Amino acid sequence: MPPRHLLSPFISPTLRFVLFLLLFVSALACAEVSVRVIEGDPGSPATLGHWEEYSLRIAYETDRPIRVRGEAYSAGQRVTSMTSGSPRYDPGTGEALFWFAFTKPARVDHITVWAEDEQAHVPVAQADVKVSLTWTGQQPAARRQKAAWVARLQAERDRRHREEAQAYANRPIPWWEPVLFMAAGWSIPLYFIVQVVVLWRWRGGWRIAAAVPAVPMLLILGHAIFAFFAGSNIFPLILIFTCLPALIYLLVLVALRRFRRQPEHI
Repeated sequence: MPPRHLLSPFISPTLRFVLFLLLFVSALACAEVSVRVIEGDPGSPATLGHWEEYSLRIAYETDRPIRVRGEAYSAGQRVTSMTSGSPRYDPGTGEALFWFAFTKPARVDHITVWAEDEQAHVPVAQADVKVSLTWTGQQPAARRQKAAWVARLQAERDRRHREEAQAYANRPIPWWEPVLFMAAGWSIPLYFIVQVVVLWRWRGGWRIAAAVPAVPMLLILGHAIFAFFAGSNIFPLILIFTCLPALIYLLVLVALRRFRRQPEHI
């Protein structure tokens, strides 16, 4: 092996060149996408009420599909509550709408918006704006008249959302997707029935093994009940995602127990 000092003159310039090339390519990639805050509605400073929106008019230029994201900050701490989300924006130039809203008292002094690469899901451009916004948490006495550009960009955003939803609905559906959807829905009542039966009938180590999912699933059920009474329209979502694997776990235990021919039967 050649001495280390003989390789150093060659490796060092080569590494420097590679690092420079990577940084240069990254800089070019970032430069191909840009976002800029044009204005906000209402103008800052502003005081807003319960669920009142602070909207941003954002100019973008991109060479790839992007989504526009944003975060609200107060004294350096992220305080984002509710936002508008973002449809997909195709390559080109245009304007995007992004809004923030709060239901409880809040203050915002800084907003960051960025363009997120649709494929890689990473930020590729960013813009910052200083604001002075206060949400009182109280219902406003009267509805505030929004700027004309808010209604225009809202209509454009809704159109993009509809097109995305239609494209998703028209896509080829794999055979397993409706099967999985039905299985996930039916797993909610089936899981709790099987869980109660095995805990009631089994003894010893099998009962301990069957109890493994019981505690976390009871916590998830409590969360779903709380969300339901709080008015959430997606309260069963976590149950849908967790009951199916919990049910599969219990059914595997049932199969193993029967295979080993234990004297007790479920």
